Amino acid sequence: MQNQNSIVEIGNPAISIFIKWSKIAQNYSLRISNSNREVKLIIPVNGSYKQALQFANSRENWIRTKLANHLPEIILNYGSMLLYQGQELIIKPSQDKHITKTEREIFISGPESSISGKIKGYLKTKARDHLDYSSRKYSKKLGKQFKKITLRDTKSRWGSCTSDGNLMYSWRLIMAPPEILDYVTAHEVAHLSYLNHSKEFWNTVAFLLPEFSDYQNWLKINGQLLQRYRF
Repeated sequence: MQNQNSIVEIGNPAISIFIKWSKIAQNYSLRISNSNREVKLIIPVNGSYKQALQFANSRENWIRTKLANHLPEIILNYGSMLLYQGQELIIKPSQDKHITKTEREIFISGPESSISGKIKGYLKTKARDHLDYSSRKYSKKLGKQFKKITLRDTKSRWGSCTSDGNLMYSWRLIMAPPEILDYVTAHEVAHLSYLNHSKEFWNTVAFLLPEFSDYQNWLKINGQLLQRYRF
């Protein structure tokens, strides 16, 4: 196995690609961060470094297209639109120290410079509640238990499950429609039974959430929108 933290360049002009070896991945794959345009090449731990580079070179046009379509960041100010559970809310000033919301608006106090920090705290609190509830719902259905939930602001994945039963999620999922958050929790809870992406694993996801493929496609198409917000 080559240096896990190595960087390679392909094409002209050169595209820098970060190498990541994975114990979970079964195939070579490429991921592009929506926040900083970082390109990452995922290689299975028993994979071939040479073949992985050949795969990356074969996808050069795809990488360049994705990088060209990179969307600008969204900076939060009064009057900006914030996504919350799939709904757009207008950020409005308030005298109340507590953040409140209606179906179309979210009210925050203080100067505009404090908006992003306050909203981030609010979203993380709501995300933990919803992710904990959903994870418990699916783990009970599966007859499995997880140890703990950790929230992070990950750039290339929405969730993960460790071999000892710890679940990690991106708190930005609270901005997506509730069924999308449910899909990610079902996906990660299924890893409590299968720490891979085998046929048995996907059958388990389907058992937990039969219509999961629709939500999986939503994330592939719209997931970058959640990453555009700068906090």
